[in-house]
Amino acid sequence: MAGQRRKATLQDIADIVGMSRMSISRILNGKQQTSPEQEERIREAIAATGYRLNRAARALRQGSILPTIGLVVPAFADPACAAVAEAVAEVADEHGALLVVVRAGGEAVAIRAGVDALISRNVDGVLLCGPSPDIDGWAEDADRPVLAMAAASASRDELVASARSAAGELFALIDGGR
Repeated sequence: MAGQRRKATLQDIADIVGMSRMSISRILNGKQQTSPEQEERIREAIAATGYRLNRAARALRQGSILPTIGLVVPAFADPACAAVAEAVAEVADEHGALLVVVRAGGEAVAIRAGVDALISRNVDGVLLCGPSPDIDGWAEDADRPVLAMAAASASRDELVASARSAAGELFALIDGGR
């Protein structure tokens, strides 16, 4: 596409700083010491290029798994859904996982489409927020954990606690299936 910059790479950082790509990698991963001046030059090169660590690539290289969970919400603007999304994001962060959020409205067909969209993107598990239709059949078809939590008339604190608990349960199911 015209006007779109390519992503910065470790090689770009290495070229700017005058070091090898492997040295930059080891320094960024804490496996090699360097001077404070060199660290500053690396930070400046990262800022100048917009370099970002690719966590998925790193996980593949290290032979680890980067878990991804999905959250289906009826509306982004709904304060209850926002509180749930924030709580689930915190739990995902604690597990070193990524969170993908899909807005699906409140209709059963749209919710199922949201679940299917997340599964097609190979998330490890799905959490539904809000009024959910009967999901027993969906969970069996999904070949991964699909949990529903109600976001009905609870206080914000109760809602956050419930979301954290549901997300924790989702991660327990995901971890149990590996």
